[in-house]
Amino acid sequence: MADELFGESQYEAAALRSLGYEADDLIVNAYPLRKAWARENGVELPPRDRLHPVMRRGLVPWLRRDRSNQWMWAALLAQVRSYRPDVVHIQCVDLLPPEIVRAIQAEVRLVIGQLAAPLPPWPLEGYDLMTSSLPNLVDEFRTAGIPAEWLPLAFEPALVDKVHTGTRDVGTSFVGSLSRHHAARLLLLREVAGSVDLDIWTADWASRNLADMRASLHSPVWGREMYEVLRRSRATINTHIDVADGYANNLRLYEATGMGALLITDAKRNLGDLFEVGREVITYRDARECADLIAHFTSHPDEAARIAEAGQKRTLKDHTWLDRMSRLAELARVRA
Repeated sequence: MADELFGESQYEAAALRSLGYEADDLIVNAYPLRKAWARENGVELPPRDRLHPVMRRGLVPWLRRDRSNQWMWAALLAQVRSYRPDVVHIQCVDLLPPEIVRAIQAEVRLVIGQLAAPLPPWPLEGYDLMTSSLPNLVDEFRTAGIPAEWLPLAFEPALVDKVHTGTRDVGTSFVGSLSRHHAARLLLLREVAGSVDLDIWTADWASRNLADMRASLHSPVWGREMYEVLRRSRATINTHIDVADGYANNLRLYEATGMGALLITDAKRNLGDLFEVGREVITYRDARECADLIAHFTSHPDEAARIAEAGQKRTLKDHTWLDRMSRLAELARVRA
């Protein structure tokens, strides 16, 4: 998985190690990995599947197989007790119910959560500190009585040398989700693709609504393949989901600029705190402006390349996981 460059937590752990801390990255829902660790350490996990009888049509007894998360929580707690860390940093806040977080809290000095997505359907109990790349969520956590700090997302500079492609043969790309939860995004891309050429990489069937436009649809990409697409792109579109509430926040800001593509992103109130708008990144307020900007920079490739280069330099200088983990370590030191 590390070789496929999937997920950012591996870069966070590596950054912490480079700062002199012992750090490990646990992918808690990776059953083969957790099962292997349990076997090697003599830990017996609950079964992943449960069989229980149900009545089919009210008459015929039937065995139904259901997935359980008990194995995952048991493996996580066993590893926490085995490693005995001072700090546990939880990024899957929406996966761990309060009783599991409290059980972890009883074993360590500090539990830190990270969330920049809709809140889970349970109270956030057991966290000594919450971090978020969304200022509005930081305010929401604090209002609920949970200590919280703003910590933006970032990019791993080593990816630039790990991802090799030829020339930038993709004019303007979009890489991401277009599910039923992304209706506004789909409408944006539909209008943009009605005016300019656009290459779209997505797993979602809703993208078929763009097939009659000037859009080339491609299979979804993650990890290394996703970075390769961004490395091939002269420009790429970014658009935030509703939970961002007017704030710039997502990983694509840093992935796109880090890989040297011209970032054309939706205008957000705090974007100027991260990049110099107009010199390092380009913003749009609606689909018409987005399409006009793409047309302009397609016709002015040297200008586009200058802005893309400036954006990449800014990300590689200020928006790295080493910087973010240094901040996180200081927050933990103050709280511990």
